[in-house]
Amino acid sequence: MRHPSGFSLIEVLIALFVVTVVSFAAVTTMVSSIRHNADNRVRSQAVAASEAWMDRFRSRSLPFNYFTTARTFDYGYGYTGDPVFTASGDPNLSEIASEWGRFKFVVDTQLYSSAPIVWRVRVTGYFKKRGGEGHVELVSLVRQ
Repeated sequence: MRHPSGFSLIEVLIALFVVTVVSFAAVTTMVSSIRHNADNRVRSQAVAASEAWMDRFRSRSLPFNYFTTARTFDYGYGYTGDPVFTASGDPNLSEIASEWGRFKFVVDTQLYSSAPIVWRVRVTGYFKKRGGEGHVELVSLVRQ
């Protein structure tokens, strides 16, 4: 009596089903990872832009008193026409406008100490991400 060689139709269908389930799980995981990485990349850029705001306060190129009332800079804000940034003498206003235009910022300062003069500076950067809006908040004490 001869045994048939090869796989039966049922064995092939079961193998196809197992491969499909494993492939679906792998693709779902990869897509989720790609989306998560994109959100993290935008968040990292928002942190860098918020740090650039802080650097301007640390270098004392922005007037602390102007921000004692919280100022909002919406998405797409035109920094090149802003008198505070123009007066600060920043040579790269068009570069700032293109980099920071993707984010929204709320910036405020508060006098922390008068002798020596120390300000509490808070920069909240908002960014658009999949499923909504995220934000980062940086707070620092800066000596004037």
